[in-house]
Order: sequence, then structure tokens, then C-alpha cells
Amino acid sequence: MMICSSRDMTDVRDIDGQDAGAAGVRAEYFDFQDRRHGAVRLDDVRQQIDAGGYVWIDVDTSLVAPDAVMAALPQRLLGVGDLRSLLEQGHAADIESASTLARHDGILHIVLTGGSHVGHGTTAERLDVVLAPGVMLTIRRGPNAVLAAVRRDYIHDFEQHASTPSFLLYEIFNEQVEQFLAVQGRLEDEVEATRLALRDAVDEGALGRLGDVSGRLLTLRSRALTCRRVLEELVSRKTTLVSEATLTFLGVMIQSLERLLADIATNREILESALHLSLTVMSHRTNQTMNRLAVVSTIFLPLTFLCGVYGMNFAAIPETNWKYGYLYFWAISGLITTVLVGFLRRSRLL
Repeated sequence: MMICSSRDMTDVRDIDGQDAGAAGVRAEYFDFQDRRHGAVRLDDVRQQIDAGGYVWIDVDTSLVAPDAVMAALPQRLLGVGDLRSLLEQGHAADIESASTLARHDGILHIVLTGGSHVGHGTTAERLDVVLAPGVMLTIRRGPNAVLAAVRRDYIHDFEQHASTPSFLLYEIFNEQVEQFLAVQGRLEDEVEATRLALRDAVDEGALGRLGDVSGRLLTLRSRALTCRRVLEELVSRKTTLVSEATLTFLGVMIQSLERLLADIATNREILESALHLSLTVMSHRTNQTMNRLAVVSTIFLPLTFLCGVYGMNFAAIPETNWKYGYLYFWAISGLITTVLVGFLRRSRLL
């Protein structure tokens, strides 16, 4: 069995922690009494746990065969009924599934669904966390932003603050919440940009942008909501796998998610208000245009009538043979136009 001191951890992290015998698997042990940690070979995981250590096994299912992992897992983890199917899933896994919590005879199976902000969209990521006495198993499909963020700080936190294995669960949930907050921050900027675009013009581009941002807000809300439910169930039903101190911190995260959900609702209301305001402005402009057309029609209707009368092909129309008939026509037309314009102005229709 490989035992490393805290000074050796730099080398372990530099090689991304992959076991020499199984690419895509990283196994580490933690000794909370002596503050020691380091890499452990996959074949020695069971021996390390039996000796009273705590092991974190991280599996990338896109790089490792299920049988190689199943053979090294402690017997207690094999009681999770869907474990093999989880290990068999690659990049085509259902990453859109909601965050969930399941209990299997003293084992916790947590599914966290999140996603990082990339360009003008978000990438969906699923992380399975299986907790059992003496071991935590994380299952991912390719790179995972949450675990990448955890690996930046977890060693420092272990050496400075951690007293129980559940600190790793806290680190994972904390980074998941931080990821949600980061996505929400980016979406807030897009909401403001969309609001300004809708203020200028409600065209297909602005409406398409509105639909895209609104859809991503709904996706973020769905993911944050299910994550909050998992945290609420963890806090409400105590387990020996999660310490009291960790449960307290998880309770604080619930409040953070509550504020996040409130911010999401506010952003959606901003988009709806911006759309309604833009549609109201468009409706007002349309009404003004229709009003102008109605005024023009009102003025030209009697003139059109006169033209129709004197354009008839009757043999006897007295004004056609009158010397001043043409001037008479224009005088009548001017009088009608003047009277109508005065009436429309007085009625504030013009």
C-alpha cells in the first residue's frame, strides 16, 4: 500500500491523481487523526479502508472499464443496485436528470446536476456521489467543473479545517452552489442586455435572445431547486455519514439557494416587464399610425365622393358646361378639407 505524507501531495496532484494501473480512476486516502493524505493504488483501496482509513475514489466513466473499478470497490458499495449501470454510462449519460438523493442500507447516493457558463450557453454536467462508511465514490463523465474547483482547495481545507470525512461532501456542495451563483451572475448581464435590446426594437433577434435567456434561467432554476431539495433532505434526516457541523453548513447553503431562486425569479420578471413594455410601446405606435390613416381617410372620403360624382358619364351634369365649374369644384373641395381639419383639430384627433 502506498502511503504519502502531505508533502507528497504536490506530485499526486501534478499527475492528475490517475492510478498507474487504471486510467480515469483517482484514489486518495485521508487520515483525519494524523492529518495525512495521499494517493493509494486502486488494488489497495479495500486494505486501506479495512485499516480504518478514509478513501475518495474518483471515476471518469469515459476512460475506465466498469469491471476494473468494481473489482476494487469495497463490498459495502456493491449494495448500490445501479452502481454498475452508472459505471457503464459514458458521455451519453442522462446529464439532464435532476439532482436526487437515494438511501441504500446506510449508503447515500447523491446525484448533482449543474453546468458551467460557456459562451452564450451553459454546459450540462452530472456528478454522482456515493457515500459509505470509509469511502466516497464520485462518478463523472469526462471533465467536471465542480470537481475541478474542489481539487483547487480541498487539500488546504483538509489541512486547516477538516475534522470528519464529510468535509468532502461540503466541498462538493459548496462548489456546486458557487457554480450556480456564477451562472446566475452571467445571466444577469444577459438579462440587462436583452432588456436594452427590447427597449430599442422588438424584432426577431431580440425575441430570440429573450427566449434563449429565459430558457436558461428556467434551466438554472430547475437545477437549483432540485439541489435545494437534496440539501433539505440531507439536513432533515440525519445520518452517521454526515457530521453535525457539516449539516449546519449545508443548512446555510439552503439559504444561499433560496436567495439564488429569488434572484432568478426577479430576472424573469425583468424580462417579462421589458417584453410587456416593448409590446405596449409597439401597440401605441401602431395606434398612432392607424389614427393618422383614419384622419387621412376622413379627409379624403368626401373628396373621393365629389370625384366620383363628377366622374360619372351622364350627359347632363350642369357644372361640366359651366365656365367656373372647375374653380367651383376646387372651392368646394378646399372648404370641405378646411372644415374637416378644423373639426379634427378641435376634437384632438389631428
